Amino acid sequence: MTSSQSSPLPTILLVPGAWHSPGHYSAFLSALNAAGYPTICERNPSCDTASPYTTSTESDAAAIRKLILAQLEAGHDIVLAVHSYGGCPGGAAVHGLSKQERKAAGQPGGVVGLIFICAFIAHDGQSLIGNLPDAKPVDWMILHPDGNFFPANPKAAFYADVPSPADSVAISQLRLQSATALDSPSPPPAWADAVFDGRRGYVFCTEDQAIPLAAQQAMVQNSGVEWAVRTMRAAHSPFLSDPGLLAALVAEFVRDFEGAERQGQAD
Repeated sequence: MTSSQSSPLPTILLVPGAWHSPGHYSAFLSALNAAGYPTICERNPSCDTASPYTTSTESDAAAIRKLILAQLEAGHDIVLAVHSYGGCPGGAAVHGLSKQERKAAGQPGGVVGLIFICAFIAHDGQSLIGNLPDAKPVDWMILHPDGNFFPANPKAAFYADVPSPADSVAISQLRLQSATALDSPSPPPAWADAVFDGRRGYVFCTEDQAIPLAAQQAMVQNSGVEWAVRTMRAAHSPFLSDPGLLAALVAEFVRDFEGAERQGQAD
């Protein structure tokens, strides 16, 4: 877990993408910490697991929810940030945990906003693979006999704009990813709930080769809800290619969420 001291600012809880671990996001998390934001990031249970056939998007969501609840019960507010596959379990993990719902129930803390970073927006029952063309794994997702996927060319898929040696370090940190999890249905997503109106942000990455820009835009458009959007000229890993800018965009979203909170109180 990556964390920092308590602060009046909300804690940014980051959900990694498939194959990725907290170490991949360390520069981005450090930039957020430098701006005063506490951060938390843990590997999803479906990544680097000894039991790939028994994990799922739902079990990842349950683990994320447990992390979030521990922070909320301690009185901390959370902004949930998700990358890539992290949008599938992360989008579901915060169901019923918004600041508005927690306050109405007399409970401490709450989730004040959602930030998707070139991430999958999965509808109820939809899997990551179901979001891909023809609902099939793409060519670079190689299925191993043990039930795990691994990317055939991670430099091209994830790190096309990440300079050396950071790209090699990132590749060395990748771990096997449960195929079952990527092909399992997502639970009902919280991003669809009206309590998150004015509290949804999406970072488009224009050079993304894993989730092309057109696919990112289509997911936002087909979500049926409104998102505030920021755009980066980046491939699939802006947390490595430009962590400072990504942290600044996250801070912008958080300020927008705080404005929505003040407006809600005024109403």
